[in-house]
Amino acid sequence: MRKILGVIGLMGLIGLIPVKPINPIHAQDTNTIDLRIDGYLFFIDDEYFGRRIEGYTLPGFRLNPKVVWTNDKHLTLSGGVSWLHYWGAHSYPNTMSYSVLPDYSDTATIMHIVPWLQAKLHLADWLELTLGSFDPDDYHYLPTPLRDIEREVAADPECGLMLSAWGDMGEYLWGTADWWIDWREFIWNNSPRQERFTMGLSGRIYYDIPLTNLTLVMPLHFLAQHVGGQVLATTTPIQNNFNAASGLGIQYNMTEPWAVGLHCLAMCYHQHGNTAVPFTQGWGLYPMLKVVNGKRLAFEFSYWQGERFVPLLGSWLYSNLSSVDGTTVFDRTQILSFTTYYNWRPKGEPFNLHIGGSAHYDIGEQQMQFAVHCALAFWPSIRLH
Repeated sequence: MRKILGVIGLMGLIGLIPVKPINPIHAQDTNTIDLRIDGYLFFIDDEYFGRRIEGYTLPGFRLNPKVVWTNDKHLTLSGGVSWLHYWGAHSYPNTMSYSVLPDYSDTATIMHIVPWLQAKLHLADWLELTLGSFDPDDYHYLPTPLRDIEREVAADPECGLMLSAWGDMGEYLWGTADWWIDWREFIWNNSPRQERFTMGLSGRIYYDIPLTNLTLVMPLHFLAQHVGGQVLATTTPIQNNFNAASGLGIQYNMTEPWAVGLHCLAMCYHQHGNTAVPFTQGWGLYPMLKVVNGKRLAFEFSYWQGERFVPLLGSWLYSNLSSVDGTTVFDRTQILSFTTYYNWRPKGEPFNLHIGGSAHYDIGEQQMQFAVHCALAFWPSIRLH
């Protein structure tokens, strides 16, 4: 537990250190009103087999129309809805803790629409506070074992509170960080369900080695998930689960925009005060080699090895607990993965076509798993005032 508290302290320092701006606030005209339509159409096919995780397909769209009002560069308000729909779906879970492949029981109507309301305060050139709904940039910088990218097309937008910081701390040292609380389940008195929220601290510190094309990357990540409640209709055990990760990476910046990076992360899982998982703590190692061409093209080779590890927001491919029956425990998980994607965005156009795929070889189960995905993201905006 002391190690986990140590990680929290280090992450807290990232958010509190005063830094100089490296990504200044986007210039806005005073008192502007825009109609913005964010969204994406997607088709994801996960060909998973075996005892660890079963395959599924996610075909559909997410639409987020909203009116955005900006005042004097410091306050931005946006209101609208987030509409998630799967082609062929006739019902959706009647709960805000919606995630990948939820149970069919406790369903709502054919349409799954939730409100979107966001207040964004630009407190300084390097600090931003978000209240209400939010879509995090770069998924809070979390690595794949800690955050499954499919949550973007299978979970409601995060809602609650987020504090974001970015900037440089010297000539060669700079960083980014998010601290947030995502409230997933709200309950009333005598509710049959438990309240649920996730708290996270996540960031990266970069050090550009002088007179070279090398950059050191030092990531720090912490996730805590609480499931409980004091006003439940029945006595239900409180669940507290944690994920944490840290490591080191080095990136070689080749001819612009090419770069190659080698990273290695050590991760841990811990549960406190409950028996929801048949083990108390575990660990994982995640070395990765990545070649990128800006945000257009990427090739990623990775290896995962873990024992008694459960990802709170990540893919169950990396879990030692089966998602098929929730009881089977794998002694050790070893997975070799290859992932690639290509983004096509014509210059100046408000859309982006994303095509990608991945192959995962489960060494222990001696099985190959595949996934392919295609998505068209768009964000047209119309000035109303």
